[in-house]
Amino acid sequence: MNSILQMINLRRGFAASRAWSGFAALAALASAARAELPPSVYGQEQRQAPYALELLVRSVHTSGATIEVQAQVLEVRRQPSGSLLKPGDRIAVVYPVPLPRPQGWVGPSPLPRVEPGEHVPAWLITDPNRPAAYKPAAGGRSFGPSLERQ
Repeated sequence: MNSILQMINLRRGFAASRAWSGFAALAALASAARAELPPSVYGQEQRQAPYALELLVRSVHTSGATIEVQAQVLEVRRQPSGSLLKPGDRIAVVYPVPLPRPQGWVGPSPLPRVEPGEHVPAWLITDPNRPAAYKPAAGGRSFGPSLERQ
């Protein structure tokens, strides 16, 4: 009788252990989904961006859930062959308004709000929905310091 009870308790313990490990794995996934991305990820996105530019922000307009930046190209560091961007050109950069985050949220870096008069490095892609417009290519690090060497 004692050995039967021990076997039942062992099975219960095994089932509880499996349930606990499943819970632990789920908790790890949930925390990973909210984790900050390492600089190397943003560096890779910057390296893969077809356009690497230095911009002078001329104006910023927010309309609903969209930010539209009018900027002047100061320097073209990289662009696809056949692209004709040059210093002095004016471009539009369109991206979603960053959503507010709950206190303590870590998550990926939100897209920054740029300000008129700012000189910013920018990593961009063309916007397939708007001719002659661009959108951020490196998430929350699409504007600002280079992480391409990360």
